[in-house]
Parts: sequence; structure tokens; C-alpha cells
Amino acid sequence: MDRLHWPRRQAPHTRWLLLLGCALVALGPAPASAHVRWFVPESLQLRSPQWELFWRWPTLAVIGLSAFLWAGLRLLQRALGTPHWPNPPLLASMEPCATRVLALHAGISLVWFAYQRELFVPSLELPNSPLGWALLVATVIVAFTFITALFDRAGAALLLLVYLAAFAVFPPVAVLEQLHYLGIALVLLVLGQTVPPLGVAKYLVRFTRYERHAVTALRLLTGLALIIVAFSEKLLNPELSSAFLRQYPHFNVLHSLFGWTWVSDRFFGDLAGVVEATIGILLITGVLTRVVILAMWVPFNLTVPLLPPVELLGHLPIFGIMYLLLLYGSGVAPQTAFRWLQPALTGELAAAQRRLAGEEQPSSGEPVPAQAASTPNSGSRRPSSARTSARCLQYR
Repeated sequence: MDRLHWPRRQAPHTRWLLLLGCALVALGPAPASAHVRWFVPESLQLRSPQWELFWRWPTLAVIGLSAFLWAGLRLLQRALGTPHWPNPPLLASMEPCATRVLALHAGISLVWFAYQRELFVPSLELPNSPLGWALLVATVIVAFTFITALFDRAGAALLLLVYLAAFAVFPPVAVLEQLHYLGIALVLLVLGQTVPPLGVAKYLVRFTRYERHAVTALRLLTGLALIIVAFSEKLLNPELSSAFLRQYPHFNVLHSLFGWTWVSDRFFGDLAGVVEATIGILLITGVLTRVVILAMWVPFNLTVPLLPPVELLGHLPIFGIMYLLLLYGSGVAPQTAFRWLQPALTGELAAAQRRLAGEEQPSSGEPVPAQAASTPNSGSRRPSSARTSARCLQYR
């Protein structure tokens, strides 16, 4: 498989890039990725942001830090000559299950919170009303389609409706904090995760041209969600982060580990908000997305063992998004039509259905070769997984 190679003469830039990535992680206080709304008293969970705090120093810090890191990443990207660094061979092995990982992570999270009568996250408790029950049932259906891969694109379309209907139940800011679910719905609607029936596949062919657009929308919406959470939970809502740190004082590592008593809970909460908003802005810019995703992975996983299980369950969709964006977020064309639509269009799906019904049996007791699954008159054969992976991971 052809891969993007990095000339030896640019080796010094490798060290700079790794140092910059480490700096991104080191700058992130532990609660930067923790949704503090989930762990504060119920009376504070839907507390509105204090918009008059927008013009404080943290906003300027977000702008300055984002501009500095964007410029550094942009220069390194130009020096590398590619936006798709790093590109190890392991990515080709990860690629076939990208949308499946995303759907499973999102489905498990959705069904867990639906069991708690909550929508998306703990802070969005569904009311005991017709609309509340309708959203609950719809969420369970979405989770079922994502986890089983049955009617997954219909489930993605239903998730779009659920997200829009949530504005009629919850404060707009609280719903906008979950913008990444809108991106998940768009990606799974366009890319899918399983082979559809022939009639559906013929209709979905027209959507293949929008695969890269859907991934871009996921990246942009996830970045916006991070920025909104950073401001609504931390920078414009200092009482939330202070309440969180009173309950979990060890998260103020500058105070608990280094003994810097001058670092107050509010100041540390502001630092966490600055880092989270900066990560969101860097995601939106699309510069060296794989480096940004790898830098995100550490702080988002660091809080999981230190908080109740809801921290993991609530962040499962984010982990699925990071998996997919690590592969496609830099502008790589997913080309999922090779994987999900072509088997239906060439007759492989129909052949598999006959085989599973016992109508076709191998004469020698050996498995049927892959090329035998296509119809005699198809005129084409599904590309091998190696060739498909090679195409998918190259910038086109």
C-alpha cells in the first residue's frame, strides 16, 4: 500500500511536532475534558451562562493561545508537505471499522442515558410528558439501530429529528453543548456502517459525493461543541467549576500536587476552559487534525478512572468521533461506497443471502471465494481490502 513518506531531511521537524503535541497535552488541566454539569448538584446542572463574563481575560487567552498554536501547526504542516501526518500503516487496519466504532460508542451511550430517562447526558433529564416519552422511545430506537447495524441510516435520520426536537424541551445552550450528536447523525446517514438492501443502495449512491462533507461537518460540529461547553460550563459559569472542584478537590492538580495555594478553584476552572476551547478551535481549523486528535486523547481519557462511570459513558461518543477523525478528519476521502454499497449493487449481498438460507453450498467443503459471491453478469468485482484501505487513506 502506498503511504505518505516523510523525507529524512525534515527529521528535526518531527521533534518540534512531538514537542508541540506534548505541550498541548501538558497545557490541559485534568478537568478540561470533564463535563462539570454531570457532577454538580441538580439545582446547578442547567444554570445559564453569565454572558457579561465573556470579556474577561480567559476569552483573550483562548484567542491568543489558539492563534499561537494554529500558526505553529500550520508552519509544521507546510514543512511536512502534507496535512495527513502521521500516517502509520496501523491506520489502514483501523479504517474498515471506523463508522462501526462510532455507531457502537454512540449507541451504548444513548441507550444508557435513555435507561436513566435522560437525553444524551445526565443533565438533560426528560420530562414526564408526551414529548418527553416520544424522545425517550426515539432514542432507544436510534440506539438499537446503531448497535445492531439494522436500519442504521434510518436511525441516523431519526437522531437528527431527536436532536432538533430537544430544543423544545431544554434550554438552547444545553442542547448546543451536544452538537457533536448532530455530526454523528450526518456521518452515519451518509457513510453508513452496513450493507443496505439493493433498492436502498441504488438510492444511497447519490450521497457518496458528500462523504467528505459529512466528515468535515462532524469535525466542525465537534469543535463547536467543545467551545460551547468550555464557555457555558467553565468560563461563563465559574460557579459550576467551583462546585465541581469542591467535590473533587484533587482535580486542581496545581494546588493538590504542586502546592500552589494561590491557584484558586475559579482560576483553575478558567484554565481548563481555555484549554478546552483552544482544542475546539484547532479542530475547526482543520490543521494537522491527527495531531490535535492524538493530543485530545490523553486528557479525555485521564479523567475516566478518576470519576464515576458516567464520565466514561458520557464520553463514549467523543471517543468514537476521535477514532473516525483520526482516519478521515484531515480531508481523506472515506470512499465507503466500496465497502457498503458495492456488495449490494454487484450481487454479493444477494449471494450471501442465498448462502445463509442454505441454497448455495461449497462443493468441496471449503469457504466460497470472495469473487464467487458476485453475480456472473455483474461485470465488476469488489476491490480487495488492501486496495480499498490504500485508496481510503490517501488524499484524493
